[in-house]
Parts: sequence; C-alpha cells; structure tokens
Amino acid sequence: MRPVIGSLTLLCLLLAPAALAWETVHDDGSVRVQQRAWGDSPLLEMRGTMRVTATLDALMTLLKDADYNHEWVYRSGGASILRMESDNQAYVYGVVDAPWPMQDRDTIVRFDYRQDPQTLEITIDITNFPDFLPEKPGLVRVPEFGGFWRLTPLGDGQVKITYQVHGNPGGRVPTWLANYAAAVSVTRTLQNMPAAVERYSAVNNTTTPPL
Repeated sequence: MRPVIGSLTLLCLLLAPAALAWETVHDDGSVRVQQRAWGDSPLLEMRGTMRVTATLDALMTLLKDADYNHEWVYRSGGASILRMESDNQAYVYGVVDAPWPMQDRDTIVRFDYRQDPQTLEITIDITNFPDFLPEKPGLVRVPEFGGFWRLTPLGDGQVKITYQVHGNPGGRVPTWLANYAAAVSVTRTLQNMPAAVERYSAVNNTTTPPL
C-alpha cells in the first residue's frame, strides 16, 4: 500500500500547483492583477498587488472611510457602516453601480481587522453576510463574496497592498463578463488608491500602529 499512497501523494502535489496557479491578466508596472480558479466555480478569484508610499494609519483611515468609498472604489455607488461591533470589526453595506444593461448590485460584508504585533502587517478579512438586511427593490443582492486586504510595511515609507477577492455577482450575468468585471474592478480600485490615500497622509503622518 505504501507505494500506492506515495504515488497518489506525489500526483496530488504535482496537480495542486497547476490548479492553484495565478495567471497575470494586468501589469502596468505599478498594479499587477492575477486570477486563478476558485473551487469548482467557473468564476475566478482575483488578486491585485501594488506598492504605495503612505503610512499604515493613512491607509487604514482610507479603508475605513465609508463616506469616501464612492470616490475611489471602482463603480462604488456608496457605502455605509451598518454596525460597529468593535474597533476591529464592522458590518458595511455597499452598492455597486453596474454598467448598463446590468442591474445595480448591493453587498453586506463584515470587515475583521487584525495586525501582527511583530511585523505590523495588517489583514482585513472580508466575509459576506447577504441576509443581514432584507433585499431592496431594484437591486440584486450579491450572494457570495469574500477575500481580504493586506497591508505589508516594507520600510522607507513603502507599503505593499494585496487585495484578493472572489465572489458571485448574482442575477443573470455571463461567466466571462463576471470574470472580466472582477478583474477590471480590482485593477481600477488599486490604480485609484495612491491618489485617494493622499487625502489622509497629511493628518496621519505617523508611524503609530493603527490597531
């Protein structure tokens, strides 16, 4: 039995990297966006990375500012905080301004903030809560969504941003269009981020850990 188990283990190890491999779909020298298979779904998981010159405080202030969300998050129709469980957890409602002929979407997610005490790296986990509020007329409630933001200090005022998400927009959206829209959303959101965070840099020019 050992040779058989060993062969199966080797086969799994050989197949796993291919199944989970990231494919680059955008790289402009500043923002890199990749996609890969997400479970058994035809919808893909997206990961965007970039570096910005900013403090952790400024970045966290930007990410927590629901009122300013529509100014930089791609196709945001606005966001609002539904409930703050603590300084490190919040339920947030958001609207997605979908392009015609698609209906606008809305989402309800919980953000959980945590920070490594040694590296100061911050991770913001995103968990979907579609039943937190009744559905609203004229909007398609996003049934599946999740992922995370990760802020990794690199020194010299640089922070690596990782934004990784997967989901299902709900409604009748062709798979190819949903995957394309997800890639564009991650790309444009990250491209908008450096200019957006400047709004907070002057008042958050500190190295104090934000959590």
